[in-house]
Amino acid sequence: MQIRCYRCGWSFAINREEAAFALEALEETDGTHYDSSCPRCRHSNRISLEQLRKAAPRSADEPSSDERQVAEEVATGEGAEPEAADENVGDGSDESEPEK
Repeated sequence: MQIRCYRCGWSFAINREEAAFALEALEETDGTHYDSSCPRCRHSNRISLEQLRKAAPRSADEPSSDERQVAEEVATGEGAEPEAADENVGDGSDESEPEK
């Protein structure tokens, strides 16, 4: 996650592990932001909870955005409609071939 210092403009990075740790700590304490110090001027920069959620790695059991979208469509009934089944399937009659 790339951060730009609000004081000196220096760009620095926060790795995913640090973002995940900060997110976990904020959720436990009901915090609203994480303070990260600029490596150049040591000014404290606030990183919002929303930014940390976007940067933190997802866990293996959390569904991806595509999986969530499909689940929502299925739940609301907006998914693809199945094609109409042939009425004669399974009754043993086959009208396409003439009987001999």
